[in-house]
Amino acid sequence: MKNSLLVLFTSFAFSYACAQDQLDNFSSIDNSFLVLNETVIDDVNSEEYLTIINAPATRKYSYNNRIGLGGDATFFNIDSDKVQVNQGTGWSASLETRGDFRDDFDMIYSIGIFNHNFSVNENITNDQIDMSVIGAEVKFLLAWKIAQSDFFSIEAGPALQLNGELKIDDEDRYENSFTGGLVNPIILKDFQETSPINVNGIIGFSGGARNFRVTAHYHYSFIDALAGTTVSGDNIDGNFSFISVGGRLYF
Repeated sequence: MKNSLLVLFTSFAFSYACAQDQLDNFSSIDNSFLVLNETVIDDVNSEEYLTIINAPATRKYSYNNRIGLGGDATFFNIDSDKVQVNQGTGWSASLETRGDFRDDFDMIYSIGIFNHNFSVNENITNDQIDMSVIGAEVKFLLAWKIAQSDFFSIEAGPALQLNGELKIDDEDRYENSFTGGLVNPIILKDFQETSPINVNGIIGFSGGARNFRVTAHYHYSFIDALAGTTVSGDNIDGNFSFISVGGRLYF
Protein backbone atom coordinates (compact mmCIF):
# COMPACT_ATOMS: atom_id res chain seq x y z
CA MET A 1 0.00 0.00 0.00
CA LYS A 2 2.80 2.47 0.88
CA ASN A 3 4.60 1.82 -2.41
CA SER A 4 1.35 2.21 -4.36
CA LEU A 5 0.61 5.53 -2.71
CA LEU A 6 4.14 6.76 -3.46
CA VAL A 7 3.73 5.85 -7.13
CA LEU A 8 0.36 7.62 -7.26
CA PHE A 9 1.74 10.80 -5.67
CA THR A 10 4.80 10.78 -7.98
CA SER A 11 2.65 10.31 -11.09
CA PHE A 12 0.29 13.06 -10.01
CA ALA A 13 3.09 15.55 -9.35
CA PHE A 14 4.77 14.72 -12.69
CA SER A 15 1.47 15.13 -14.59
CA TYR A 16 0.83 18.49 -12.93
CA ALA A 17 4.33 19.73 -13.80
CA CYS A 18 3.90 18.71 -17.45
CA ALA A 19 0.52 20.39 -17.64
CA GLN A 20 1.88 23.61 -16.17
CA ASP A 21 4.79 23.60 -18.64
CA GLN A 22 2.38 23.17 -21.55
CA LEU A 23 0.28 26.05 -20.24
CA ASP A 24 3.34 28.32 -20.09
CA ASN A 25 4.30 27.37 -23.65
CA PHE A 26 0.80 28.05 -24.86
CA SER A 27 0.80 31.48 -23.20
CA SER A 28 4.07 32.40 -24.96
CA ILE A 29 2.69 31.32 -28.36
CA ASP A 30 -0.54 33.20 -27.71
CA ASN A 31 1.33 36.43 -26.87
CA SER A 32 3.45 36.16 -30.05
CA PHE A 33 0.30 35.60 -32.06
CA LEU A 34 -1.28 38.75 -30.65
CA VAL A 35 1.80 40.88 -31.47
CA LEU A 36 1.85 39.57 -35.06
CA ASN A 37 -1.84 40.22 -35.48
CA GLU A 38 -1.54 43.79 -34.16
CA THR A 39 0.97 44.47 -36.97
CA VAL A 40 -1.41 43.03 -39.56
CA ILE A 41 -4.25 45.07 -38.14
CA ASP A 42 -2.26 48.30 -38.48
CA ASP A 43 -1.59 47.44 -42.13
CA VAL A 44 -5.16 46.65 -43.11
CA ASN A 45 -6.68 49.32 -40.85
CA SER A 46 -9.81 47.21 -40.30
CA GLU A 47 -11.84 48.07 -37.19
CA GLU A 48 -13.87 44.85 -37.38
CA TYR A 49 -10.75 42.69 -37.69
CA LEU A 50 -9.20 44.48 -34.71
CA THR A 51 -12.20 43.57 -32.55
CA ILE A 52 -12.07 39.89 -33.49
CA ILE A 53 -8.32 39.39 -33.08
CA ASN A 54 -8.01 41.20 -29.78
CA ALA A 55 -10.96 39.37 -28.19
CA PRO A 56 -8.78 36.64 -26.56
CA ALA A 57 -6.84 39.34 -24.70
CA THR A 58 -9.94 40.06 -22.59
CA ARG A 59 -10.05 36.50 -21.18
CA LYS A 60 -10.15 36.38 -17.40
CA TYR A 61 -7.33 34.62 -15.60
CA SER A 62 -7.54 33.77 -11.90
CA TYR A 63 -4.98 33.17 -9.20
CA ASN A 64 -6.60 29.76 -8.61
CA ASN A 65 -4.34 27.94 -11.11
CA ARG A 66 -2.12 26.50 -8.42
CA ILE A 67 -1.15 23.47 -6.35
CA GLY A 68 -2.16 22.95 -2.74
CA LEU A 69 -1.65 20.78 0.33
CA GLY A 70 -4.60 19.75 2.46
CA GLY A 71 -5.34 18.23 5.84
CA ASP A 72 -8.71 17.12 7.21
CA ALA A 73 -10.37 15.61 10.24
CA THR A 74 -12.66 12.77 9.13
CA PHE A 75 -15.82 11.47 10.80
CA PHE A 76 -16.36 7.94 9.49
CA ASN A 77 -19.35 5.60 9.56
CA ILE A 78 -20.66 2.46 7.82
CA ASP A 79 -24.31 2.31 6.77
CA SER A 80 -25.33 -1.33 7.35
CA ASP A 81 -28.44 -3.25 8.40
CA LYS A 82 -26.32 -6.06 9.86
CA VAL A 83 -24.17 -4.17 12.37
CA GLN A 84 -24.33 -0.90 14.25
CA VAL A 85 -21.19 1.22 13.79
CA ASN A 86 -20.18 4.03 16.11
CA GLN A 87 -18.71 7.03 14.32
CA GLY A 88 -15.05 7.82 15.00
CA THR A 89 -12.61 10.62 14.22
CA GLY A 90 -9.66 10.07 11.89
CA TRP A 91 -7.56 12.11 9.45
CA SER A 92 -6.67 12.55 5.80
CA ALA A 93 -3.90 14.38 3.92
CA SER A 94 -3.98 15.36 0.25
CA LEU A 95 -2.20 16.99 -2.67
CA GLU A 96 -4.43 18.83 -5.13
CA THR A 97 -4.54 21.27 -8.03
CA ARG A 98 -7.26 23.85 -8.52
CA GLY A 99 -7.66 25.54 -11.91
CA ASP A 100 -10.11 27.71 -13.85
CA PHE A 101 -12.60 25.85 -16.04
CA ARG A 102 -14.98 28.72 -16.85
CA ASP A 103 -15.75 32.07 -15.24
CA ASP A 104 -18.27 30.32 -12.97
CA PHE A 105 -16.39 27.06 -12.34
CA ASP A 106 -13.09 25.62 -11.11
CA MET A 107 -11.80 22.08 -11.59
CA ILE A 108 -10.19 20.29 -8.65
CA TYR A 109 -7.96 17.21 -8.95
CA SER A 110 -6.84 15.63 -5.69
CA ILE A 111 -5.11 12.53 -4.37
CA GLY A 112 -4.95 11.80 -0.68
CA ILE A 113 -4.39 9.17 1.98
CA PHE A 114 -6.65 8.56 4.97
CA ASN A 115 -6.92 6.73 8.27
CA HIS A 116 -10.56 6.46 9.38
CA ASN A 117 -11.50 5.33 12.89
CA PHE A 118 -14.75 3.85 14.20
CA SER A 119 -15.97 1.23 16.69
CA VAL A 120 -18.51 -1.59 17.07
CA ASN A 121 -20.02 -3.21 20.16
CA GLU A 122 -19.19 -6.74 21.29
CA ASN A 123 -22.38 -8.79 21.64
CA ILE A 124 -22.01 -10.33 25.10
CA THR A 125 -19.88 -7.87 27.06
CA ASN A 126 -21.02 -4.78 25.08
CA ASP A 127 -17.38 -3.70 24.97
CA GLN A 128 -16.67 -0.96 22.45
CA ILE A 129 -14.15 -2.42 19.99
CA ASP A 130 -12.04 0.19 18.23
CA MET A 131 -11.36 -0.37 14.52
CA SER A 132 -9.87 1.55 11.61
CA VAL A 133 -9.37 1.49 7.83
CA ILE A 134 -6.58 3.06 5.78
CA GLY A 135 -6.42 3.81 2.07
CA ALA A 136 -6.26 6.45 -0.66
CA GLU A 137 -8.86 8.57 -2.46
CA VAL A 138 -8.52 10.20 -5.90
CA LYS A 139 -11.04 13.03 -6.38
CA PHE A 140 -12.28 14.94 -9.43
CA LEU A 141 -14.53 17.82 -8.39
CA LEU A 142 -16.33 20.64 -10.18
CA ALA A 143 -16.50 23.81 -8.06
CA TRP A 144 -19.25 26.35 -8.73
CA LYS A 145 -18.03 29.83 -7.77
CA ILE A 146 -21.00 31.72 -6.35
CA ALA A 147 -21.43 35.05 -8.23
CA GLN A 148 -18.09 34.33 -9.96
CA SER A 149 -16.32 34.82 -6.62
CA ASP A 150 -12.95 33.15 -6.08
CA PHE A 151 -13.57 33.03 -2.33
CA PHE A 152 -16.53 30.65 -1.96
CA SER A 153 -17.65 27.63 -4.00
CA ILE A 154 -20.01 24.66 -3.87
CA GLU A 155 -18.16 21.50 -4.95
CA ALA A 156 -19.28 18.07 -6.14
CA GLY A 157 -17.97 15.13 -8.13
CA PRO A 158 -16.84 11.49 -8.12
CA ALA A 159 -13.89 9.85 -6.40
CA LEU A 160 -12.08 6.53 -6.63
CA GLN A 161 -11.28 5.02 -3.24
CA LEU A 162 -8.71 2.28 -2.58
CA ASN A 163 -8.79 0.77 0.90
CA GLY A 164 -7.55 -2.18 2.90
CA GLU A 165 -9.45 -4.44 5.28
CA LEU A 166 -11.00 -3.15 8.48
CA LYS A 167 -8.40 -3.39 11.23
CA ILE A 168 -9.14 -4.35 14.85
CA ASP A 169 -6.99 -2.29 17.22
CA ASP A 170 -6.76 -5.12 19.80
CA GLU A 171 -6.89 -8.01 17.34
CA ASP A 172 -5.52 -10.70 19.68
CA ARG A 173 -8.34 -10.07 22.13
CA TYR A 174 -11.32 -9.43 19.85
CA GLU A 175 -10.64 -11.29 16.57
CA ASN A 176 -13.07 -14.10 17.45
CA SER A 177 -15.62 -11.92 19.24
CA PHE A 178 -19.15 -11.46 17.93
CA THR A 179 -20.93 -8.29 16.88
CA GLY A 180 -24.06 -7.39 14.90
CA GLY A 181 -26.76 -8.66 17.27
CA LEU A 182 -27.67 -11.95 18.97
CA VAL A 183 -30.01 -13.39 16.30
CA ASN A 184 -27.57 -13.57 13.39
CA PRO A 185 -24.19 -12.47 14.77
CA ILE A 186 -21.00 -11.73 12.88
CA ILE A 187 -17.55 -12.97 13.85
CA LEU A 188 -15.38 -9.87 13.91
CA LYS A 189 -12.66 -11.40 11.72
CA ASP A 190 -15.33 -11.91 9.00
CA PHE A 191 -16.56 -8.33 9.44
CA GLN A 192 -13.03 -7.14 8.52
CA GLU A 193 -13.36 -8.21 4.87
CA THR A 194 -13.98 -5.34 2.44
CA SER A 195 -14.12 -4.50 -1.25
CA PRO A 196 -10.70 -2.95 -2.04
CA ILE A 197 -12.09 -0.51 -4.64
CA ASN A 198 -15.03 1.84 -4.15
CA VAL A 199 -16.58 4.68 -6.15
CA ASN A 200 -17.55 7.63 -3.98
CA GLY A 201 -19.80 10.63 -4.55
CA ILE A 202 -18.69 13.88 -2.91
CA ILE A 203 -20.52 17.14 -2.22
CA GLY A 204 -19.55 20.11 -0.07
CA PHE A 205 -18.09 23.59 -0.11
CA SER A 206 -14.91 25.57 0.42
CA GLY A 207 -14.16 29.21 1.12
CA GLY A 208 -11.32 31.48 2.11
CA ALA A 209 -8.64 33.88 0.95
CA ARG A 210 -5.91 33.84 -1.70
CA ASN A 211 -3.59 31.21 -0.21
CA PHE A 212 -5.86 29.36 2.22
CA ARG A 213 -9.33 27.80 2.08
CA VAL A 214 -11.42 25.87 4.60
CA THR A 215 -13.35 22.88 3.27
CA ALA A 216 -16.20 20.60 4.32
CA HIS A 217 -17.24 17.60 2.20
CA TYR A 218 -19.55 14.60 2.52
CA HIS A 219 -18.30 11.32 0.95
CA TYR A 220 -20.50 8.29 0.23
CA SER A 221 -19.51 4.99 -1.42
CA PHE A 222 -21.97 3.78 -4.06
CA ILE A 223 -20.53 0.24 -4.06
CA ASP A 224 -21.18 -2.26 -1.26
CA ALA A 225 -17.97 -1.94 0.76
CA LEU A 226 -18.29 -5.05 2.96
CA ALA A 227 -17.46 -8.54 1.69
CA GLY A 228 -17.86 -10.80 4.75
CA THR A 229 -20.74 -13.03 5.93
CA THR A 230 -22.67 -13.66 9.13
CA VAL A 231 -22.42 -16.98 11.01
CA SER A 232 -25.45 -18.24 9.03
CA GLY A 233 -23.80 -17.36 5.71
CA ASP A 234 -25.74 -14.17 4.89
CA ASN A 235 -23.79 -11.46 3.10
CA ILE A 236 -22.90 -8.39 5.14
CA ASP A 237 -24.00 -5.29 3.27
CA GLY A 238 -22.65 -1.83 4.07
CA ASN A 239 -21.58 1.44 2.49
CA PHE A 240 -18.79 3.67 3.71
CA SER A 241 -19.61 7.29 4.43
CA PHE A 242 -17.69 10.09 6.08
CA ILE A 243 -17.48 13.85 6.54
CA SER A 244 -14.14 15.60 6.04
CA VAL A 245 -13.47 19.07 7.49
CA GLY A 246 -10.15 20.85 7.10
CA GLY A 247 -8.06 23.33 5.14
CA ARG A 248 -6.04 23.81 1.95
CA LEU A 249 -2.80 25.78 1.67
CA TYR A 250 -2.07 26.92 -1.92
CA PHE A 251 1.30 27.94 -3.38
